[in-house]
Amino acid sequence: MAVAAETTPVPAARPQDDRRAARPRRSLMPLLLAPALVLFLIVFVAPLAGILFESVGRADFTLSHYSAVFDDAILVTVLVRTIVLSLAVTGICILLGYPIAYLMLRSSGWMQRVIALLIILPLWTSLLVRTYAWMVILGRQGMINEALLWAGLIDTPLNLLYNRFSVYVGMVHIMLPFMVLPLFAVMRRIDLNLLSAADSLGASRIRAFATVFLPLSLPGILAGSLLVFILSIGFFVTPALLGGLGDTTFVMLIERQVNKLFNWPLAAAMSIVLLAATMALVVAYNRVLSSSSGSGSPLFSRLAAWFISLTAYLGAAADLVRDALARLPVRLGATGNPSRPPKSLPLVAIFAWAVLLLTIFPILVLYPLSFSDAPYLQFPPTDYSTRWYENYLSRPDWLRPTLISFQVAFVVMLLGTVIGTAASVALVRGRFPFKKSVLGLLLSPIVVPTIISAVALYYLFAKYGLVGTRTGLILAHLTLAVPFVIVVVSSALERVDVALEQAAWTLGATKFVTFRRVTLPLIRPAVVTAALFAFLASFDEVVMAIFLSGVQVKTLPKRMWEGIREEIDPTTAAVAAILVALSLLLILVAELLRRLGRQRGLDVENPLMK
Repeated sequence: MAVAAETTPVPAARPQDDRRAARPRRSLMPLLLAPALVLFLIVFVAPLAGILFESVGRADFTLSHYSAVFDDAILVTVLVRTIVLSLAVTGICILLGYPIAYLMLRSSGWMQRVIALLIILPLWTSLLVRTYAWMVILGRQGMINEALLWAGLIDTPLNLLYNRFSVYVGMVHIMLPFMVLPLFAVMRRIDLNLLSAADSLGASRIRAFATVFLPLSLPGILAGSLLVFILSIGFFVTPALLGGLGDTTFVMLIERQVNKLFNWPLAAAMSIVLLAATMALVVAYNRVLSSSSGSGSPLFSRLAAWFISLTAYLGAAADLVRDALARLPVRLGATGNPSRPPKSLPLVAIFAWAVLLLTIFPILVLYPLSFSDAPYLQFPPTDYSTRWYENYLSRPDWLRPTLISFQVAFVVMLLGTVIGTAASVALVRGRFPFKKSVLGLLLSPIVVPTIISAVALYYLFAKYGLVGTRTGLILAHLTLAVPFVIVVVSSALERVDVALEQAAWTLGATKFVTFRRVTLPLIRPAVVTAALFAFLASFDEVVMAIFLSGVQVKTLPKRMWEGIREEIDPTTAAVAAILVALSLLLILVAELLRRLGRQRGLDVENPLMK
């Protein structure tokens, strides 16, 4: 071994020494965790505590601000509307995402990778770009209206934009990957031989699916639903750009209280209410999940039993419909060998592929629009040129934010990867009290609505002059990037055989040398992939940029936000096309790293599939 060649032989270790060498010394754990804990305590916990104190009046304790939230009929109406919107988006994502996850599961290796690419590409594409694409498609001179006018189906353009319909379309398009990936992560752990067993016992394909496979995928449905609902209830960008005056959400009112009305106590109280609702959902989900594997609370068992009963009735109803269709002269969807169920139901596959193509279509529309010669948004373009790319490359008000975004994202990538990797080693290899609590703290920015963190950081950074500075943006973006690094690197570390590290330690290698020469080469693909996630988490972030960017330090997403809301400039389409190309390049790099990781016995996963 290369490590042995560089170290001095030592006497054979005793059994207790072997057990001591099975993991890094406990004294190293605080050193590895310290950077992440200090960062999150200062930049995440302290700001949230600050707005909590602000909401109760600080020195003069009062709950009047919370009373103002629930006594105001407008605020309560908007809160209920936001919850209903989030529930509707979650339900639609289940209906659209479940067939996609099932198709992905039953597809061959190369086809599964194609489907995964179609799912991940929108996920890696800036949400501003995807929202802007829907503005182009749904506008009065957009693709849908132009197509309907050309076909003679309508005489005047339809109002498809700035209403509830456009909000649903945009949010479902953005949230769908967050439903599909957790569903697929659970589905691929289900033993598919159970379906064959049900088939051999005489159950139809539909009934076997409804009574066997669907109940087993319930944890995936719960996980995806929780993630989509939490993200939806705290979503800001898409409703603000696609919705009308009657589609204001609760987070939009929080932003208005801060940036326009400067009512900090009420904004703080509204943020705490939203945060409390989010945390309650997470606690309820953890209780349901924990009760599924324990003998204590029967909550999950009751939920699963109810779900199985429901699916059994649905399966029986589907059988009745199937029997009725079987009496028709021509059997719909019949196969050549009915005794052997196909890999996926034909109608399900057709539906899933249609949804997949619709998720990619808005992104592809941006490219012909970016080469349009028209001075306004028009699709299809009447003439083509590169004027908007040239405009982007020649205007300082676009190039300076681009440079700032790259600078901030690069620093966040470096710092976030180092901090997150060190914390991952401590969390996976170390044993210390409150380990789960520390992990929950470091991953909490994923589930806490970003606008709450943005308001809290704005409140804190304004006191210390960090608003409108690169330092403030880097600190804020680190809290978003480090959780993704921890998820990816921890997943890779769990797959590394500890015996390799133990062998290096018993041969005299120090902990640092062992990590550098043994562990790090094995997890390097995962570390680089985590670095890419950290880069994108910073480069595409818009909500914190809206609050923390200044006039001189403005990121590219903030500039795009202003371009979309305040001016009609096709230059935004050219910038969006460039960002899509950048996302595609990063996806290809991540795929190459995944293949390299599999060659080394590791499988680099998407963090949402963890």
